[in-house]
Amino acid sequence: MNVKKVPGAPVLILSAIFFMIAAAGCAAQKTPESPRAGTYEFTDSCGRKVELPKDIRRVAPSGPLAQIVLYTLCPDKLAGFGIDFSDKQFEYIDRKYASLPVLGNFYGDTLNLESLMVADPQIVIDVGEPMKKIREDMDGIQKKTGIPTIFVKMDMDSMVSAYKTLGEVVGETGQARKIIDYIEKTFSETRQKLELVPVSGRVKLYYGQYDNGLTAVVKGTVHADVIDIAGGINVSEVEESIRGGASEISMEQLMLWNPDVVLFAPDSIYGSVESRAEWKEISAIKNRKYYEVPNGPYNWMGRPPSVNRVLGVRWLSNLLYPAVFPYDMVKETREFYRLFYHCDVTDEQIGALLSRSTYRNDRQRK
Repeated sequence: MNVKKVPGAPVLILSAIFFMIAAAGCAAQKTPESPRAGTYEFTDSCGRKVELPKDIRRVAPSGPLAQIVLYTLCPDKLAGFGIDFSDKQFEYIDRKYASLPVLGNFYGDTLNLESLMVADPQIVIDVGEPMKKIREDMDGIQKKTGIPTIFVKMDMDSMVSAYKTLGEVVGETGQARKIIDYIEKTFSETRQKLELVPVSGRVKLYYGQYDNGLTAVVKGTVHADVIDIAGGINVSEVEESIRGGASEISMEQLMLWNPDVVLFAPDSIYGSVESRAEWKEISAIKNRKYYEVPNGPYNWMGRPPSVNRVLGVRWLSNLLYPAVFPYDMVKETREFYRLFYHCDVTDEQIGALLSRSTYRNDRQRK
């Protein structure tokens, strides 16, 4: 059989091959993913550049503070907890998350690497106030786990920007926006209304902890921020002597301060203070102007100093200046828990939260 030759065929074939190679090269140059497909470079709050996945579905918190912040934002994306919730805390946290593994605290010796590997998070997120060695800490966690690790600063002043950043990182900008709106409204309302309260009319307040009530929460520390923002005058202007923003004081010192209102932390001496002879001379106790800070799942004033403090600002400003901040705390509590904790609290739960933390009768509001 005779095969008819086509003039110039070799040239045409070579040209086609060359065109295909060139096209492939152009296609490769147009690929936008860098340095790896599906990732981008993120700069965290301590200036570290970290390569993060664009689509994050599994997140590990570094510890209890990050845990509750991320729970408010993306509970279904949590790959595990830093620390387990107690049965009492699970009254406000959906039980469906009780099966999540406890990964441990990434800062201490409690990190469970085996549980971490099984959980397979795409990112570790730390939230809070920066410590002196924060860069080294974040690098150490990332090196130890092999997982991208970032730090996002969050204190009372940077809470809004922190939620904006976290919402973008974990792909939950809608929920972040709702939370940001609530925080901005709370702080702006508080600032504006406090202008109606002259400095001479500000309430002097003492905040005590532990089983003797004489461990003072020191002015200027993160655990006392709510007092400052809500317009109270924290009488405990002493040097911090105990880790956690506290200092031991004497009863004589408390008498000299003579606060208008006394707050007790949860599990302090609220229930027995009137029967203690040494406390009966404090005018706030005599006048029954002492209260216990609401607690569930966390203390509204701190411990950890997290999102719970936003509701704490509303509660304390209402307690100290009810005519200026006429909040319905039942309504406020219900709204906050629904937005932040994804929880529809019952009337009984609200009653328990507020039973020791509001005015006992109308006479005391005058």
